[in-house]
Amino acid sequence: MASRICLVAPYKELAEVARSFADACACAFDVETANLEDAVTRLPELEARGYRVLISRGRTAELLRRNTALPVIDIKINSYDVLHALGDLLRAPRRVAFVGHASVMRDCKRISDLLSIPSCAIMFDDDAAEYDELQETVRRRLQQDAVDVMIGDTIPQSRFVNLCAEFRLVSSGPEGVCEAVERATAVLDAIERERVNRDHLSTVLDMFEKAVFSLDHAGRIMHANRAAATMFKTNRNEMLGRSIEAIDPALAVAQSAIEDGIWEVGRVVETRHGRVLCYIYPINGDDGLRGTVFALESVDRLYTIEQKVRSQEQLKSKFVAQQRLDDYVTCDPRMKAQLGFIRRYAGTDATVLIVGESGTGKELLAQGIHNESQRARGAFVAVNCGALPPTLLESELFGYVEGAFTGASRKGKKGLFELAHRGTLFLDEVGELDLALQTRLLRVIQERQLMRLGSEHQIPVDVRIVAATNRDLEEMVSQGTFRQDLFYRINVLKFETLPLRARAKDILPSALLLLRRHARTHGTDVVDLDADLRQMVADYDWPGNFRQLSNVMERIAITASGPIARLDDVDFAISDIRRPRRRKPDRVERDFITGSMDEIRLRVVAKVLEEENNSKTRAARRLGVDRTTLNRWLKDVGERAGENGRA
Repeated sequence: MASRICLVAPYKELAEVARSFADACACAFDVETANLEDAVTRLPELEARGYRVLISRGRTAELLRRNTALPVIDIKINSYDVLHALGDLLRAPRRVAFVGHASVMRDCKRISDLLSIPSCAIMFDDDAAEYDELQETVRRRLQQDAVDVMIGDTIPQSRFVNLCAEFRLVSSGPEGVCEAVERATAVLDAIERERVNRDHLSTVLDMFEKAVFSLDHAGRIMHANRAAATMFKTNRNEMLGRSIEAIDPALAVAQSAIEDGIWEVGRVVETRHGRVLCYIYPINGDDGLRGTVFALESVDRLYTIEQKVRSQEQLKSKFVAQQRLDDYVTCDPRMKAQLGFIRRYAGTDATVLIVGESGTGKELLAQGIHNESQRARGAFVAVNCGALPPTLLESELFGYVEGAFTGASRKGKKGLFELAHRGTLFLDEVGELDLALQTRLLRVIQERQLMRLGSEHQIPVDVRIVAATNRDLEEMVSQGTFRQDLFYRINVLKFETLPLRARAKDILPSALLLLRRHARTHGTDVVDLDADLRQMVADYDWPGNFRQLSNVMERIAITASGPIARLDDVDFAISDIRRPRRRKPDRVERDFITGSMDEIRLRVVAKVLEEENNSKTRAARRLGVDRTTLNRWLKDVGERAGENGRA
């Protein structure tokens, strides 16, 4: 295995000493020679080789330590090294000058004084770098105070050796090198243990689906798990050392928690990558500085987990949409075009309002919208707002807690909104809601939260609303019986069904489809209608639309005596459609168009209003005028009626 320790020798003799016993050391290390100026320059190369610990001595070690994140171990100058340089001076005393960096030469001067060797010291500050000026300082000092021997480190050896007759280098011996290698080995072992522990912790954190950051006291990222990199679409190595705010400004909440030292769980923040739930755990260090563990969880993921739990109950409740948009069969060009729009509506999550007469397939369309939406796997919950009294409907929609009212279940009850979570809630006949319920419904749609009856706790819900009505909601708004703000909330994507009388091409195909479906249900062999029965079905205007048509076809399927139903056989079963109510366009009564143009117009207005169930909005649309003009015409009717009464 390649060595992870490198000894950077600032002079050749030290490199030779190190190599001389490198093979005998328990821990392998490499030796590189680089003087003070070259050592820092070679740092990138040494780091690229994968060394984890560096060894050097004196000023070279200090410079390496300042320019690398790797630990740097000093080769200490011990007493043996100093005595080796001073040994022969004890027998033949000569004056000595100790020249070099203070960190190296200070102990040499002390030992010299203990041995009573006459000496002086010219020591440099560790930050000194202008060696030309230092050389001049040494020259002047030696001229004033002559010495016999100069003893120093590598700087005097390379630059000041010519200032004295004899120069001696305080060289590190095998003992100092061996002691430095042993300390480097201990540091390497500690680094390896820390790496194993860190990798183990990192592996554990990577198993979490929450994004986890470890932050220092300044909010800088010291660690990020895999989920964090995935959530914020950033490489983990690029995150390290950066401020948590630099990842996303919304994450600044962690910094305030570090400063306050307060745990916080459950705060929701909006990041660039969606809403997340924050878990902030400040940690006090031994030095008083705070760091923190900062975990984030996607709100959508929480909804997904919650949905898995809720789906078990939803499957039991059978809140499933059975119909699809393909089941809405039509030959009418206008309805085909409108179905194209409703498929586009289904692909969104916007609220849909379906308007049309009873029996025109509004719930079928609602189920089809759900099944073609992204919520198709969720529940489809339908409620007829006109089928229940207001108090009962309120508890059904919003649920209740134990003791909310007399007769309430001890366990409480989930409302339809909760049951439709992550799915679709179909509010049929929404125009039948009373004003108090309209207010509560508006708040839930706006806030996406509800409170069960008798509760003080908000429950978040994610529900798509599809509403339907056969009433003129705009007219109800003008009359004050329907809230204007609720109307605009549900009237986002509007779809208007056409009555069967306006879709002449759909009557016979729909009748035959329903006839055969009912025949299969009741086990009969009826598959068609004779010519007379077809004509009767086609001429009728079907005020009950498809629901009425289905009932009549079911009667025929049961009472017909052969594969082709004949009018004579089923006449008694279809007496309610014997007289056609729909008139052909070319059979206009003569008296309808008699009189002045104003009188004819008033008759037309009255007829259209009757056919549109007194809906001014639909009547105005059919007549090609706005509501203001229609109201003016109706006013004329009233004034004329008054004049006739006075006459």
